[in-house]
Amino acid sequence: MQIAFEGLGCRVIDFTNAGTANPRRSIRRYIREHDIDIVHTHTPRTIVDVSLALLGVDQVTHVATKHLLNARSDRRWGVAYTLLDRLTLYPPDVLVPVSSTMRDQIISQPLIDKRKVVLIRNAIPIGDFRPGDRAAARLELGLGADANVLGYAGRIDKVKRIDLLLQAFRQVYEQREKAHLVIAGEGNLKGEMEALASALGISHAVRWPGFHRNMPRLLAAIDVYVQSSVNEGLSLSILEAMAAEKAVVATNVGAAKEVIADGETGFLVPPGSSTAIATAVIALLDDPERRAAISRAARAHVESEFDLRKMVDQYGAVYARLAEQATHTT
Repeated sequence: MQIAFEGLGCRVIDFTNAGTANPRRSIRRYIREHDIDIVHTHTPRTIVDVSLALLGVDQVTHVATKHLLNARSDRRWGVAYTLLDRLTLYPPDVLVPVSSTMRDQIISQPLIDKRKVVLIRNAIPIGDFRPGDRAAARLELGLGADANVLGYAGRIDKVKRIDLLLQAFRQVYEQREKAHLVIAGEGNLKGEMEALASALGISHAVRWPGFHRNMPRLLAAIDVYVQSSVNEGLSLSILEAMAAEKAVVATNVGAAKEVIADGETGFLVPPGSSTAIATAVIALLDDPERRAAISRAARAHVESEFDLRKMVDQYGAVYARLAEQATHTT
């Protein structure tokens, strides 16, 4: 990621490695020395660090993008983290939720100034995710041309409920012996999930390629993309799969319903049900013509509504407005 930023002419500074356990002083000094007007954060931790760094610093606007509002069940210290997550909604000058669903959640919080909430939906570079070489992608993963391949890419942690995905896949495998599941990613539950796959008797049919840098290549290998999360913002992984013309089965959480029209551009299933996931997947595998139609509709929808250029233009408009306001106040 650092190389990608630098390739665009950006300067990358790691304030967590600035010779101090507390990066806030380094952030404050950098802002003052370089006459920074706008600081943009993306996580609860960075919102806290920047908010504290900006104490006593005048005429700097803090923009914060909120990708997800955490639930208590999402993490080990769920209650404390959820409280911190909600508290980080208040210090920034501008809050940018990545979905309409999240915007509604944010403005429902007590004492939130609705005027500072600006909706900009997540988006992806559509052109990077055109349908790829299926045969070559499968060869890299050791998968046959006639296999039914399910796929997931992302973190392997509690909120993603990979256990449900594995349980659903076992049900699919019982009906389709040529089925395979590809789980690309890393996370603190990976070892536990590998053990679960073994206990379910499906480990021979599950691939764990780890973190995959070439997502278009990975997506080219699969037939159905599956997301089993119990909490999401607006999932970039779902957008990428749809852009790659893959039929998606996703739990109806977060902003999934803003992306997927159930039965038209994918399938939405209730969270927490491995059987619902398996049923939807089998329906898609049993009807290749419908799967192809859904895949084409998914690509067209994402191309129309979630192109990265639209998101960049909207952020540019926010920055321009804030810069103009700063000029008028100086």
